Amino acid sequence: MKVGTDGVLLGAWAAVRPQDRRMLDIGTGTGLIALMLAQRAPEAHVTGVDIDDVGQARENAASPWSGRVAFAQCPVQEFETPEPFDLIVSNPPFFVDSLTCPDRGRTAARHAVHLPFGDLRDAVLRLLAPGGRFAVILPTAEAERFLAVCAGRLALVRRTDVRTTPRRPAKRALMEFVRADRPAAPPADCSADRPAAPPADCSADRPADPPADCSAAVPEVSELVVGTGEHECYTPEYRALTRDFYLKF
Repeated sequence: MKVGTDGVLLGAWAAVRPQDRRMLDIGTGTGLIALMLAQRAPEAHVTGVDIDDVGQARENAASPWSGRVAFAQCPVQEFETPEPFDLIVSNPPFFVDSLTCPDRGRTAARHAVHLPFGDLRDAVLRLLAPGGRFAVILPTAEAERFLAVCAGRLALVRRTDVRTTPRRPAKRALMEFVRADRPAAPPADCSADRPAAPPADCSADRPADPPADCSAAVPEVSELVVGTGEHECYTPEYRALTRDFYLKF
């Protein structure tokens, strides 16, 4: 089973909440991220979908979590589900304008030919439950393209820029989104027609909004460095994030 750093990062970084029961991995490939989510969420059922053959993913799912993981070979644009998902993750093909590779398999895996960013956004909006989250990993340049595609539709709530070593610029961006159309009135609107009151008074007579609704416009931003710069030496932060998924670390 080929394990890529991008998949390990996303599978470990994506926020898994206690109430999340249905999860979807778009572009599941070998099924790595789907299995990581199943390991992290003992009560959840995880589905992996991929346009390519998912036979290897099914073989890899012969694990303690196999009863809660399923795979479907299908373009996500055509994927149907009876219930939406609480968490959607994706390590998608990301090259947009670069030359494609003669190898069709590598092209499908690395280039956004069969899954343009607009299609990925629309699939997430169609399959995500109200209050659900979407997490994705992309190279930094493509991350900015994806943010532009999602403007007004998906709101960024959390971002971690990933450096391979302390001296190198960030090469990957881990990003978490919620629906941009979720009701979240700014504090000023709440008190516009009555005397100013502390924020707690403003919401005393209505159900409390989840913290994510109030902070969607101000995403949480952080940075993660994977290696120290020495051969096969990893930072304590990377080890802490991913140690549960390595047999020997």
